[in-house]
Amino acid sequence: MTDKQNRVAILLSTFNGEPFLPAQLDSLLAQSHAGCDIWVRDDGSSDQSLAIVRRYASIHPNIHIQAGENLGFVASFYELLQNVGAGYDFYLFCDQDDVWLPGKVSRALALLEGKQGAALYCSRTQYVDRDLQPIGPSPDYDRRCIGWGNALVQNIATGCTMALNRAARERLLAQRPGFCLAHDWWAYLVVSAFGQVVFDSESHILYRQHGSNTIGMQKQGLAGQWARVQRFWRRLRQAGPGWIDQLSEFDRLHGPSLADTQRRQLRMLIRSRSSWTTALRASTQRYYWRMSKVDTLILRVLLALRLY
Repeated sequence: MTDKQNRVAILLSTFNGEPFLPAQLDSLLAQSHAGCDIWVRDDGSSDQSLAIVRRYASIHPNIHIQAGENLGFVASFYELLQNVGAGYDFYLFCDQDDVWLPGKVSRALALLEGKQGAALYCSRTQYVDRDLQPIGPSPDYDRRCIGWGNALVQNIATGCTMALNRAARERLLAQRPGFCLAHDWWAYLVVSAFGQVVFDSESHILYRQHGSNTIGMQKQGLAGQWARVQRFWRRLRQAGPGWIDQLSEFDRLHGPSLADTQRRQLRMLIRSRSSWTTALRASTQRYYWRMSKVDTLILRVLLALRLY
């Protein structure tokens, strides 16, 4: 199947995104891939987001609208993934406040084309401020480090860059989680366990940062390293038991289907929360890692001391 024949569903969840939504919709409509339908689910906005989407839909027949109650971003994206149906070849998650470069869809399809079984594409991003002025690129990653061992403890698959083939969508919907920290981390975990994850070093998206998101991003050297350590510590502590709860839910839904080694690895991390012996043992294992050696070391310390 050629690129032009592939049917693509872009899944956009909106919630009070009035200031940025027109620019994002314009960028989606400007994609070089012709076969894109844009499915928008408004998650109970109280601003003009829904009115903006309806105005665009009145002009562009490839924009489809679902208006619903506020479910939160995870459930809203799952509703979109379910409701658009199985009639597409690829499904792309989309945030309301970014801007896509014209070749974003085509690039994802080119790297996913021909993949057998469940496959997920994700990429680097170009950080920009709220006025789309460049800040810098997101990190690049060693392809050898992407997959199951990383997905257990870190999400490098940013949702707004993510594309799924039909098999990945079916796998995600076959057993919908009752709890997960984020839809993109869950997708990365599921597909890394049962399929292929493709990471693109090129960025095809302007990833808008606003509010506190830009803090520390431009620091370099030792100051930048220390700021990153502090952010990681803070994020993991804020996630608290949610990180292990996500792994427990993954085990409940997918544990029986995992390879024996994967199942043992997963359950060791889960049991580490309730057992000092298992926590100490887990802290010395090499089957999981974060992309930064410093972050991995911090994680091992937190595991050994059960500070999560």
